[in-house]
Amino acid sequence: MAATDFWSGAGGPLVSAGVGLIGLPFQIASQRRQQDITRSGIEAQLRAQNAALETNAMLSREGMYGQLGESLGARVFGQTAADLEFGRQRRGRELELGPFAEKQLAWDTDRARRQFGLENSLEAREQSQRENRAALKRSLAEREGAMAGMFGRIAPRDVGTMFV
Repeated sequence: MAATDFWSGAGGPLVSAGVGLIGLPFQIASQRRQQDITRSGIEAQLRAQNAALETNAMLSREGMYGQLGESLGARVFGQTAADLEFGRQRRGRELELGPFAEKQLAWDTDRARRQFGLENSLEAREQSQRENRAALKRSLAEREGAMAGMFGRIAPRDVGTMFV
């Protein structure tokens, strides 16, 4: 009975307190490990966020530099291109009014002669007469069709004898 008295008396709580004291350092160590794991996770997240912020800031700066360079290039080279174009146009105008003016006048005169010759050639006149005869035939057919509808058949006419 002495053994049962020990556990039911003051000895039981002392033993369980001793066992609790023995497990206390292990609990403290496990809590510290848990805190270290949590802390390291939070630190990793912060490092990732900082890296992302730095990357975004760098990309933003690079984008601004790119836009600045683009606008400067547009100003410089846009003006240069306009100056070059103006110079080319001026030089072309000088050539048109200078040494090429006589050649251009000769070409224009020759072109006008050829055009006049084509418009007044025998073939052009015949083509014009054929077109006029065809138009005259169409208009006569329209009128004769309307008259034939009202009065009956009418004798055909030869448009070749008409003045075209």
